[in-house]
Amino acid sequence: MVEGELMAKKNSRAKANRLVSKYLTDMAKLEDACIDSGGEARLCARAEKLAEIIWKHALGFEEFDIKTEKEVVHPPSISYMRMLLERMEGKVQDVSATESKKSIADRISETTKKRVNKIAEESVE
Repeated sequence: MVEGELMAKKNSRAKANRLVSKYLTDMAKLEDACIDSGGEARLCARAEKLAEIIWKHALGFEEFDIKTEKEVVHPPSISYMRMLLERMEGKVQDVSATESKKSIADRISETTKKRVNKIAEESVE
């Protein structure tokens, strides 16, 4: 692909990510049914419901499995704990920062180094 096509593809991916984030944020504000600690139903934002689920998994919980008729113990989850701590400390990564791809400049630099090394090796032989 030509460099212009790569940039266009990257820009369209970034735009799609922003749109998804916008829609997720809008949907998180919608109200949904929740059950509070007293067992009573009330309305809450979906974001609040999601936060409760994250906390539940971070701390560990027990639930009754209807099929096996046994109590299932879910231990605390390190990944959920890490997620909570990063959010509370403001260390949430940007979507574009989490991509494992190297920048174009880094890739060009590596390619150039490889070519120069190859030429140097061929001249020694």
